[in-house]
Amino acid sequence: MDINIGTLQFSEAKQLDASLPLPGDLLHLLNRTTFGPTEADVVIASQLGFDGWLNQQLNFAELDDSAVENVIRTALPTTTWTNLQLIEDARLDGRGAVAVAELRAAAYIRQIFSPRQLYEIMVEFWTNHFNIEQVDGPLRQFKTVDDREVVRKHAMGRFVDLLKSSARSPAMLYYLDNYANVATGPNENYARELMELHTLGVDGGYTEDDVKAVARILTGWSFNTSTTGGADIRFLFRSLAHDFTAKVALGQDYPAGVGESEGDLLLERLAAHPSTAQFISRKLARRFVSDNPPQTLVDAMAASFLSSQGHIPTVLSVMFRSAEFRASADNKMKRPAEYVNAVIRVLGARLGNQFYRVVTEVLSELNQIPFNWPAPNGYPDVQGYWTNTSSVLTRWNFAIATVEGQFGAAIEVSMSRLLPVSVQTPAQIVDALTTRLLRRSLAPADREQLINLVAGSAPVDRPVKSSVRMAAIIEVSALLLASPYFQYR
Repeated sequence: MDINIGTLQFSEAKQLDASLPLPGDLLHLLNRTTFGPTEADVVIASQLGFDGWLNQQLNFAELDDSAVENVIRTALPTTTWTNLQLIEDARLDGRGAVAVAELRAAAYIRQIFSPRQLYEIMVEFWTNHFNIEQVDGPLRQFKTVDDREVVRKHAMGRFVDLLKSSARSPAMLYYLDNYANVATGPNENYARELMELHTLGVDGGYTEDDVKAVARILTGWSFNTSTTGGADIRFLFRSLAHDFTAKVALGQDYPAGVGESEGDLLLERLAAHPSTAQFISRKLARRFVSDNPPQTLVDAMAASFLSSQGHIPTVLSVMFRSAEFRASADNKMKRPAEYVNAVIRVLGARLGNQFYRVVTEVLSELNQIPFNWPAPNGYPDVQGYWTNTSSVLTRWNFAIATVEGQFGAAIEVSMSRLLPVSVQTPAQIVDALTTRLLRRSLAPADREQLINLVAGSAPVDRPVKSSVRMAAIIEVSALLLASPYFQYR
């Protein structure tokens, strides 16, 4: 699929003093709150400092992303359509997979170009938390609306609003079978995942009896299938399918005779439960801090979750400003999508009409295509899952192919722009590229190896020949982007 992103490209930031690495805590924050810092990000963060950058990203609505959204609306029109429009379009010859491709492309564009980087990371986080595989039947269409009206709308709001919106989403209702959950034959699939994956966690203190009771509370939560008169496909409470008898879930009573509102009460209670605060806080800390986050940090985040009524930016602020976060640099490996995005962003690559095909092929090899995880639990967020030999090799090959220009106009990098012409000796080339791509220093032994590689048999303090300077820039860039220095965030 060809996508014209027009003038949506990275701006150059020539005013930055490329000889200076970033302070460690600020670089750490940038690496965790972006899909890889761009030149412009480095300039802005250097001016704002740690708290200024964090506050700007938490107050994401004040960041202008109209250029990104205008491109998406124009180039990827199905991302703005209703469920009914998407279903009707999919019935046309050759259109069945269009919505799937356009939603993925929109995710790529936003993650790569949006100035609202932390917001886009949280969109990806909640997409995994409320995972819906976009491959089955109407989910190929319903997920587009779920992404827009559930995840993106509430990604930086209150958790209870996100939870309620997800529970009413036709995509979620279909994916976990609650559309078929009726009093005469309760379906427990959504009820179980609601507690195990969305709120309390597997060790959150619920029982099989609670699963059965929650399923009964949510009987009749479905969506309309009649679109007479152009009615959209939306949430519908089917009172004739609801179990109106009394119930007890998690030790709390739900009196007889209550309809849809008892489902809302259930969701509110789940969102405010201490186990939910722990579960969500631990997942956030795992995403942004470490694979095994300290319990002290999780407890502090959970306390803020409860006291703020699940206000997501408040919890994030506690986490990012904690001592545990500041001590966690370089112990989270970039997942495949993060790595691919980071390479594109740090190089300031220019994307052509075929970038979607290239990125999708690479992420397919790396097993992290957006909206494609086959289970309700979302893509893993621990290093062990992503560090097999094949995956690491594919990452290296992507970095090499990008700096060598193997993707042509699809992902085009001006390697000559990375360094000023005044950078000539092997040491200058290595040091300048290290700062430009990593924003920090190498270990002395690693630096020496790269300098000797560039120098070859020539003295290390002699300028490299002009005929081999570009080859040296490409080779060192590829090695830095493939190194653990760049693989970790």
